[in-house]
Amino acid sequence: MRWSACIDDEDEVLRVFRPIPAPVSIATAADRDAALVEVARGVRDALRAAQHGPMCVDLGNLPPPEQGIVGREDEKRVLDDALAHGATHVVVVVGEGGAGKTQLVRTWLDGLQPAYGGVDAVISCSIEDQDRSGGPCASAAVSVLLAALGEKPSDDPLESVSRLIRCVRGRRTIVVIDGLEPLQDARGDLIDKPMGILVRDLAAQMNGGLCVITTRPPFEALQGTGVVPIHLGSLDSTSAIEVLRRRGVSGSDEQLARAAARLRHHALSLALVADYLSEAHGGEIDALDHLDLGAEDIDERGRIHRILSFHEKRLNPEERAVLGIVALCERSTELATLADAAAWRGVSGFAAALGEASREHLRRACARLEKTALLLKIAPGIWDQHALVRGFWRRRLEAGDPAGVRAAHERLFERFRDQAPPADEGAVRREDLDMLYAAVAHGVQAQRWAESFDVLHDRIRQGERHTSLKLHGAVAEDRRAFLAFFDRNTFDVQGDLASSQRHWLENSAGVLLRVQGEASDAVRLLDRAVRTAVDAGLPGGAAESARNLASVHSLRGNLTKALESAESAVRYADASGELRPRLNVRDFRAYLMHRVGRLHEARAAYEEIEQIRDREIAGQAGVAHYPFANHAVLLLDLDEIDLAHERAARALQLTHGGDPDAGSLLNRGLSMRVFARTLLALGRPDEAGQRFEEAVSLVRDAGRWDHLASCLVDCASFWVARDLQRARGHLDEARRMIEGRGFRLSEVVAALTTARVALAEDLLPEAAKQLDIAEALLRKTGYRVRVPWLLLLRARLRGAQGDHAGARREAELARQEASAMGLKRREFWRELDAWSGGKESS
Repeated sequence: MRWSACIDDEDEVLRVFRPIPAPVSIATAADRDAALVEVARGVRDALRAAQHGPMCVDLGNLPPPEQGIVGREDEKRVLDDALAHGATHVVVVVGEGGAGKTQLVRTWLDGLQPAYGGVDAVISCSIEDQDRSGGPCASAAVSVLLAALGEKPSDDPLESVSRLIRCVRGRRTIVVIDGLEPLQDARGDLIDKPMGILVRDLAAQMNGGLCVITTRPPFEALQGTGVVPIHLGSLDSTSAIEVLRRRGVSGSDEQLARAAARLRHHALSLALVADYLSEAHGGEIDALDHLDLGAEDIDERGRIHRILSFHEKRLNPEERAVLGIVALCERSTELATLADAAAWRGVSGFAAALGEASREHLRRACARLEKTALLLKIAPGIWDQHALVRGFWRRRLEAGDPAGVRAAHERLFERFRDQAPPADEGAVRREDLDMLYAAVAHGVQAQRWAESFDVLHDRIRQGERHTSLKLHGAVAEDRRAFLAFFDRNTFDVQGDLASSQRHWLENSAGVLLRVQGEASDAVRLLDRAVRTAVDAGLPGGAAESARNLASVHSLRGNLTKALESAESAVRYADASGELRPRLNVRDFRAYLMHRVGRLHEARAAYEEIEQIRDREIAGQAGVAHYPFANHAVLLLDLDEIDLAHERAARALQLTHGGDPDAGSLLNRGLSMRVFARTLLALGRPDEAGQRFEEAVSLVRDAGRWDHLASCLVDCASFWVARDLQRARGHLDEARRMIEGRGFRLSEVVAALTTARVALAEDLLPEAAKQLDIAEALLRKTGYRVRVPWLLLLRARLRGAQGDHAGARREAELARQEASAMGLKRREFWRELDAWSGGKESS
């Protein structure tokens, strides 16, 4: 009796350890007591084995096969062998939609229970799930995988990838990435850089674990001895016949073989047709001859569409409503959502049946549907659908009942919004964020624009506290929520929103896209945010957006455009009369002036900032840390070392004050880095080395790769004269961060520092290569303040190659360039004079 109850209720403990045996096998046993004793022994063994199983098993939305997979024994053996032999790191399962890729992986995983081959963790994510709103991206998948391991994602997607790789390599892990195709183009190439880095690094090393990827298009990006492909074709005839029989279709082997051939042995088509024949025609195979299955393809115009149309005609209103809501819902659908009579009462359209049905009636309807391929049971009381099935119902409802679809989205919006605690109850919890993100997605589809904006601004972001980012690191989720308000083609904000609301969306979304490395789209949005703020008479908002736009241009290495945007930002900030924007944008403008070699103008700009600050700071919070750190860097180039040290010390001191902005890990790390530079200039190398390493640690903890890369390069530059191996280590890490991100200014300094290391090691070809790279980047970026250093290193290289005349020419050019811009950096002139004097004596 206990075992039968476990089967009926799908007892959670037993379900986790192994697939529950069908009750019919026990009921028909010759000796039922003996059969139950064997079951009990199996449960005992499973519980014992589970004590030595993985510390973490999180299969996400990988649905358990509703009736088990048929066949595919060869493919499962490939997966077994790959896990058993550490030489294989990635298995890529490629096949058309509905071929059974996900079922294969889930069935294989179920077969590994409870010990899962001795691994330490089993984690999974589904890319296709993200295609519901805002578009798919790797960051959401990486966040899911990190959360499964108990780790928090970073606000930088590549740092999140790095954290995941470190976690996976630190333990033996099975990683499943299901449905990769939304991140691939028509040729199968990955269009998402973070995902490309993730799968490349997992293919290189898995520490005895295994990464399993499923996708539709061919995936040629991964090749080599560590990668094994599985091309999942149609089922063989015997397995196809078995699918039909298991799902209640009767007939001779010859009849079933003909039927399977007509369906091209396609797994999902076989399951859907078998379910239809069983319900509509008592399983008679002859009924198939009277069905028009349409085209041979399986897309929305072909066979799957026709088969689902047959099912649709037999559904009662409650079943139609269940399937429709599951298709529209932004997350796997719970029985509590479907059975919330108060939420659905009085709704118009297809979902009206939910308001009239009892909870028990809906539970039985879901139980009937989950026995078919129309509904996938994720867990007890939680359902989802195959992507092809979900797509059919969405298109059907949007074409035939658009008013009903909008009404359903309205009720889902209200339900998810009201489930989370009110905004005035403190910081939102991570589990509440999921409901609020779903609320935003449904709200915009219901055209409840203003209310959806309030959820995003007041409850997810909590205004300028940015809770979702700073507390929970929900970058990918924020990105999808923001982009839901925009037309995907034009980037126009949709709906009737106030100008200030449109500006906040454009500016915030632009910053998010910058963090995601989508610089071109970030420029479009931030440029539009500037215009929106100007047209609405919001000079403070225009200054903020223009400054953010300048930051994106600077990140891309276009210092000319960056400076133009910064100049505009200064004009807007002055018009606003607000102190903080006026200091902020002037600080960044002076920073850019320094970078383009306008050193004396930059100094005047910094002095103006300090005058404004000292004159107007009384009673103003949040501005104390401007502009000391950046000013100190300029003063070093002007050989005013004592003043630079004083400014850097003040900047560092302020990061320990009460200003939360100044006291962030990022600002503390950047101030520490500048302080270390001034210590080195003062001739205190031991203290400087310690501070450089502290700066790297602080910025690393802040999760900002754009700044961490330059910190690592600075640290490497310090170690060149002291520990070349350590310098190489920092440079290698910096290059991995810079790769594919377009951090061109950091690339310049990394190339120059690598050339310096190569010269110290007498590796002249490498030094020449790095200097060529630096020169090309300097021409593109206009990063003029680094040109004298390039020429100095060119002179050293020429001299090492024996070209003393060429070395003298390069040294003279370096001298002229430095003098023209007013560069008085002591280390530069000391190195130039020492080298020149040494060569002349030689």
